[in-house]
Amino acid sequence: MADAAATTPAQVAPDVEMTPKDAPAAPAQETPAAPAPPPAPPAPVAPEPPKELEVDAVGDKRPKISEEVAFPASDMTLNVLPSTYGNLFMPLTDGGMQFLLGGVRANCGLKAGRYFFEAKIIELSEPADQSQAGRPPLPRQLLRIGFSTAGSSLFLGDSEDSVCFDSEGRFTSNRKQSPVSQRFVRDQVIGVVLNLGDGPNANTVSLFRDGVRVSPPQPLPENLKGKALFPTLTFRNVTVSVNCGPKALTGLPFDCRMIGDAASKDVELVKQKVPADGKYQVVFPVCLPDEGSFDWLDMWLEQNPDFTELSDRKILEWAEKSGVVRQKGYTWRTSNDKPEMNNFGISQLDDQSIKKMLRTIASSHKRNFVVMELRGNLLAASRKELLSAFTAPHFKPVAQVVMGDAPADFKKMVQATLLKQKQEKADTEFKMKKAQEKIAQLQVLKAKELAREQRKRERVAKKAEKEAKKAAEKAAEAAKKAEGGEGEAAKPDEEMKEAEDPDEDDKEEEKEDAPMPDPTEEKPPAVTLTEEEKKMVFRKTEVPDMLPATLSACFATFTIPEKSEGFEEVNYSWSKAGKADTYMKEWQLAMKLSTPVQDLKPSEWFTKHSSSWQTQLQKWQNKLLSWKASVAKKDSSSAEAEKKESVEAPAEGAEGAEGEEKKPEEPKKAEEPKKDVQMASDNDDDLDVFGVADICDIGDGEPLFSHFSFADWALVTLRVELHLMTHSFRKDVADLERPGVQVDNFPFYYNRYFKKTFNAKNYGVESATEVVGFVQDTVTLTDKSVLQAHLDEELDNFDLFLKLTEEARRERELLVDAGDCALWVCV
Repeated sequence: MADAAATTPAQVAPDVEMTPKDAPAAPAQETPAAPAPPPAPPAPVAPEPPKELEVDAVGDKRPKISEEVAFPASDMTLNVLPSTYGNLFMPLTDGGMQFLLGGVRANCGLKAGRYFFEAKIIELSEPADQSQAGRPPLPRQLLRIGFSTAGSSLFLGDSEDSVCFDSEGRFTSNRKQSPVSQRFVRDQVIGVVLNLGDGPNANTVSLFRDGVRVSPPQPLPENLKGKALFPTLTFRNVTVSVNCGPKALTGLPFDCRMIGDAASKDVELVKQKVPADGKYQVVFPVCLPDEGSFDWLDMWLEQNPDFTELSDRKILEWAEKSGVVRQKGYTWRTSNDKPEMNNFGISQLDDQSIKKMLRTIASSHKRNFVVMELRGNLLAASRKELLSAFTAPHFKPVAQVVMGDAPADFKKMVQATLLKQKQEKADTEFKMKKAQEKIAQLQVLKAKELAREQRKRERVAKKAEKEAKKAAEKAAEAAKKAEGGEGEAAKPDEEMKEAEDPDEDDKEEEKEDAPMPDPTEEKPPAVTLTEEEKKMVFRKTEVPDMLPATLSACFATFTIPEKSEGFEEVNYSWSKAGKADTYMKEWQLAMKLSTPVQDLKPSEWFTKHSSSWQTQLQKWQNKLLSWKASVAKKDSSSAEAEKKESVEAPAEGAEGAEGEEKKPEEPKKAEEPKKDVQMASDNDDDLDVFGVADICDIGDGEPLFSHFSFADWALVTLRVELHLMTHSFRKDVADLERPGVQVDNFPFYYNRYFKKTFNAKNYGVESATEVVGFVQDTVTLTDKSVLQAHLDEELDNFDLFLKLTEEARRERELLVDAGDCALWVCV
């Protein structure tokens, strides 16, 4: 066989010698080939850029705008410094301004057609950051470019009245951001195209960088369609150059006209108001606290949109819109006039530097201002300081007095605001309630579903058990058949029964639950104002216009401004001059009755009499303790004497019994009850309390106050304290318009005089008025709820107060004995 004949060197016989020459050559050892490198992945095919749908602009023979597109001062934030020539805008970065956004808006708005404008970042500012616990807003350098409606916020993206692209590559519409564009930096020319014409890109806005599209066309929101849209820029720490045409810095992929070359019918021009006399008004509202001050200001600013507000609340609003974090949030405020400006954790903002900076900037601007300093505008000295910043010849200081009877339009506005707030509150509560109902509904549905699944599992298990049982029975029958043929005959009755008995699954087929109505789809009911709310003239705000301590310290010095202070005009919005003066005086008088004197200090007269009272009270209480100790000692001596007599009597009887006939025992007399030590106050229920010469001894050393309880000592102390406080107040407050302590301020003055907290509940009642009712023999309330003393301020001693308390105690006991327990429970 061929296979057998073929031998390998290992199979040659061992006795055959082979020379190296004859030996077959060893097979060459093959080197394993290196693995082939994996095929390179195919290069990703770059997506083709979308086809540019914008086409070249056609010739337009319509008249073009004749005015230059500009950025008026009235549409510019105070921290923006414009160039004298050309549209170059630089933000101020000192005194905290580096954290705030700046904004400018052009005077030319687009209504139709397709136009664009350009902007370029010229410089990036790196101001010093002295933040401590606070966080400065990011990014530090920012530019937003887009369009907004006339009169809307200068901060793009702050409201639904604007659309914009920003340097971070985001597009903002309806206050929602989306990353649809690309970033842009310094020295790059940014073009924004607004298409309000026809075609596939109608009603869209697009962004171009150095002439190249960097964002797809973004649709305008529905609320902006049909409105004139003005070029707007918002920026921080960057200097921006703006070009509105007519010639572009960088061309676009298609021929497009610039805003400066627009047809006059396609645009809306806003002319800046220039005063005829060249003087811009600086209005100082003079309003009373908590009488519609800021509501009036909001309404007035709506009617006069060309005025810029200077106030603390406006600075807070500016910081919030700029993204500055306030540690306690922007809803937390101590007052409307001074809402805590030192809560940012950034030194330039917390140290009021920004406020001083704004006042300096405002003094150099030619625009109308309204200076809203509620407290400052009511004080002559503060008005003088505020006026000093507006002495330039182009300013016209005007005092606007807003007090007295509010006009109908203001009342209507207040009613509308109250109704809106009430409806919003009711809507919130309604939605919360319906949300809870929805949660409960879902829980019920989930429980039903779980129960349904449980029943289904039970039916499946039961069915499987029956099938297993049937299989076992069939197997048993088959075994019987195999053994001897037994059970071959089927049981027709059982088979018929099984055939007639359908599965329980078919019996227990459940119906689907009917769909339940969604409670969250219900509309909240409309609310209405109550009769009391309809009568309200001034809306009550969540925080007061001024802090109570601040108001109490200065309201008495409030005055209505006069021309002699430096005002060119003093206007009256509500009541006229004479009525406004009368209204303020009546308001001040009412405030004197209702507002506590914060800087009140007890006089020497009070300190002397209060010290004397404490000494006298201690003496009386020591006297009572001494007398009670002596009474207890007498009781103890009497008890020992009786005990001694009872021990000696049986011994004497035993000695006399010897040698005498035993007499029959006499019946024992009833034992007389033990008597307490006799008190003088018990012997004379008709004691003339006020006729007692020595209240420390009304007989046998017993004091008049022997029956005093803790409540009586509290009441005698209350009488003395109210007497001293009422008389001392008239000495300490030398003001005839403050006749005494107003009952609502009773706890405040009580704390100032006696250095302890007053709580009406300690006397078993709820109010200070009820407490005064306990001591009407000493003080009462006038028709104006002012404490009035009935006793002379200079008394020889404090005995009369104790006698009044003892007399009241006796009268109270008579009432209690008669069944009237109410007074006793209170005391």
